[in-house]
Amino acid sequence: MDDTAFQRLLLTEEDLEESFFGEEPSAAYDPAFVSGDPAGRSIVDLTNMLTRGTHPETLHHGSALFTNAVGSVVFHHVAQFGGLACRQVFQELLDAVQDCHRYRMELNDGVQLDITRTGSEPLDLGDGGVLVRWVSTVDHFRIETAWAVVIKGDVLSFVNTRIPDHAEVQRLARVAVDRISEPVKS
Repeated sequence: MDDTAFQRLLLTEEDLEESFFGEEPSAAYDPAFVSGDPAGRSIVDLTNMLTRGTHPETLHHGSALFTNAVGSVVFHHVAQFGGLACRQVFQELLDAVQDCHRYRMELNDGVQLDITRTGSEPLDLGDGGVLVRWVSTVDHFRIETAWAVVIKGDVLSFVNTRIPDHAEVQRLARVAVDRISEPVKS
């Protein structure tokens, strides 16, 4: 699969049920761990590695960011790995999520968020997945987010949403996995 074909694995505005606008994904890049559970540092490091494609076994990677006028956000990342790296990265992320209850991170615009895991459950998609729910607080604002991380073959799909409808992250994860499963025409 070439780089252009790989980019077609990403979610698009048409996949979203609400009215969203594509944004430059770099707005979501490079959060920094500030404090909290040590596994929080692992989560921040792993998500930065996925977003940047810096894992030594990364073959292809891509990101898409969508926002809307009411503050909903969808960030989708896909990465293809060589060897057994896809399963290993997924397991490292799963272990970190299970070990982490609370951490603080700083976004690239200087905003610091306190993040608390509120739940996680397996996702029966692809070759395995997990749905994780978080609450982020900044000042007096409370933001509910959900992640759907799924592997299919040697591709990892990471859908990070800030959408009030909890079922939407599962629907988007299913769309993303279906796209990976379909043959991609170059």
